[in-house]
Amino acid sequence: MKIIGIVIVLLLGAMLLLAVVVSFSSTSHSELKGSTNQKLTTFMNKTASKKHFSGVVLVAKDGKAIFEKSYGLANIEAGVPNRTDTEFRIASLTKSFTAISILQLENEDKLKTTDSISKYIKGFPDGNKITIHDLLIHSSGVVDHTKYTDPTKPITLSAFIDLMKQQKLKFPPGTKFDYSDTGYMILAYIIEKVSGESYGNYLRDHIFIPAGMHHTFLREADAPNMALGYENLKRTVMTEDESQLAGAGDIISTADDMLKYDNAIHSYKLLPPEKVEKMWTGYIDSAPYGIFKYGYAWNVADNLISFRRPLVEHNGNLPGFKSDLADFVNDRLTVIILSNNNGAWKSGALSRELASICFGKRYWFYQNYF
Repeated sequence: MKIIGIVIVLLLGAMLLLAVVVSFSSTSHSELKGSTNQKLTTFMNKTASKKHFSGVVLVAKDGKAIFEKSYGLANIEAGVPNRTDTEFRIASLTKSFTAISILQLENEDKLKTTDSISKYIKGFPDGNKITIHDLLIHSSGVVDHTKYTDPTKPITLSAFIDLMKQQKLKFPPGTKFDYSDTGYMILAYIIEKVSGESYGNYLRDHIFIPAGMHHTFLREADAPNMALGYENLKRTVMTEDESQLAGAGDIISTADDMLKYDNAIHSYKLLPPEKVEKMWTGYIDSAPYGIFKYGYAWNVADNLISFRRPLVEHNGNLPGFKSDLADFVNDRLTVIILSNNNGAWKSGALSRELASICFGKRYWFYQNYF
């Protein structure tokens, strides 16, 4: 019986290993010729042609763009092309701005990430058990607020908090990863409560202006060169009201402004080094097999997926829009992708393919995740 048990264990182990091997694949771009810029141009021209990629791609080395091109149309019906200064919804990339705001307030001793949210929100269910840290790493257990309200209608952060006070948690805080826009809306409310400023004004004064981001907005009405959104080239309209995305997905920006943002983080204009390190530390698994851990609004990796180089990355996804910012920290290689044709490319995959061209390395990817 012992031998049978050992055989079963070995077979199960072999099956698990096979599943992992099957899940991962790799590719290289050794067929591409010329300079790095020429290789990137050739690859993206094919991608735009075959997959109908529409948007802007920017690759930067040491904080300076070495490749930046626009593809497709900002308005298909009117025939208006995307330009490198076209504005796009960056969706969940917004969350990193919220995380930085929280860390700025912590740096000023106005709050601590270890604080329970009951310190700032009275009457929140189990608020004494939920920390700001839990909200930042998506382990708070809060429910999706859109199940209890009409997401197409405007909502104030105060009304949103009143709504959330009526809901029970899905699971005990800190016990698992559960991606939550709602958690980041709660953080936006805490930012307002602690700073005494509206969330939008806080971002403007403490992030946008210091970073030199002059083409970054929270409202579509303020974005004069914003692309329309499409799903596989079919016009789509985001039905969710912008206020329902506060702190989680409401920012509109350009590729150039997002590079300024990335540079401002690296130059410590927004946070001191110890807070950047805290933000870019992985605290909880956010992908299968531990290939990514989640920091404060950044996925963190240093393994086969990231060419065995430290990588921080986040992407965004909304109807008609998709975004990605991948920062290979030690190499100072940054890939920024903003798109208005959702469905034409996989988040994460395209940025790492572009990085593989720059590094001259084979690109490994997890088939079911990226």
